[in-house]
Amino acid sequence: MKTGEREKMNRRLRLKIIEIFGTQADFASEVKADEAIVSRVIRGRRAISKEMRAAWANALKCAPSDIFDDGGQDD
Repeated sequence: MKTGEREKMNRRLRLKIIEIFGTQADFASEVKADEAIVSRVIRGRRAISKEMRAAWANALKCAPSDIFDDGGQDD
């Protein structure tokens, strides 16, 4: 594990996915995203668009700000 990697992990997103869908795979299927993308976003290795953040939050029945600290988006 690289230094600082643990701090980048989006634990709130991961917990919400598990709470609502049980698995990342089921969540990925619901939002029509590849499981690898979901994993990379959770681990802080990929940013997603504002539209995708809104879709993910909608699927998780919360606001984007509830699950993304810095917006988690590409500029």
